[in-house]
Amino acid sequence: MRFLDVTRLLRAGGMALLLTVPGRSCAAPEAQGHKAAPSRPGDLGADRSLVPDLGRYFGTWLWIKSEGLVADSDPETKGAARTLVLRPDMTYEFHERRATRDTVLCRGGYLFSEQSEPGGNVIQALQFEGWYESYERRMLADFEGPDTLHLAGYSCENCPDHAFVRGRTALFGARVTRGERFVHDLWDGLRLELNPLPLGWEIAIRDTMRPGENLARLTPPGPNRGDVNAPRQRREFIFSREVGKTIQGPSADHGVTEEEVERVAREGRGVLTVEEMNLAAHAPGGRAGIEWMRFTAAVEEVGGGALRPAEGPAKRGAGP
Repeated sequence: MRFLDVTRLLRAGGMALLLTVPGRSCAAPEAQGHKAAPSRPGDLGADRSLVPDLGRYFGTWLWIKSEGLVADSDPETKGAARTLVLRPDMTYEFHERRATRDTVLCRGGYLFSEQSEPGGNVIQALQFEGWYESYERRMLADFEGPDTLHLAGYSCENCPDHAFVRGRTALFGARVTRGERFVHDLWDGLRLELNPLPLGWEIAIRDTMRPGENLARLTPPGPNRGDVNAPRQRREFIFSREVGKTIQGPSADHGVTEEEVERVAREGRGVLTVEEMNLAAHAPGGRAGIEWMRFTAAVEEVGGGALRPAEGPAKRGAGP
């Protein structure tokens, strides 16, 4: 059985714990002359209290904002989405995605440390092997609730504070032909659909519990069908599971508001890039439809907590 090897490091002002995962399995030694007491549910003895809960760090974290002394930044101003994946085997990957072009900025192992200070304050930090910014290879870690993680460089007072939220992401591609329906399962009943139209396709995000509701229908510039019916290189969309419920639900007595659109955009977003396409012949003065296209799509949703989305196979011609 694999277990955490805990090393205690004495430092000025307190005690720190450095946790790593060994590369091989071994049994925990029993102290000489003492018999280990049986464990009991809810037992929070001194030995167990030394090991912090690392499980809350594991998963996929979506970058939402960086606040620094000089300037603030977010995915909209940066023009790129960033994703930090922290795995239980103590390895990580940090991705940057521009539209559907994904780049691994850095990857490697990471260590966790916890240091107690006079007065009872506890400082937690993550140390990243090979982090792309050398001054941020060790970062202070702090949680704002269970699903928001703040990381800030340990080595300088003015290092930016990076905010991440727990989420899920998917990146996939396919080729569709005129009149063909495309469905890709994402996670927790969510799926992306391309539904055929006379000249192209409608982009939809649906929950299998409410297959009649397009969760992406509030994509700016306003309520629209999200059509892919022209040789655009990229089509962005936003979505929320609350669309049709607490956002523009049956009891809504007003049009779509800016606040509702902003709320939807905070909860889910995606982009479809047309990599290659062939236009169908059209009559003089008419519009050309798409005969076939090859595309790549990226989708991300706040919330969840799984390390990776439960990807399902692409399906064609399937019903709701």
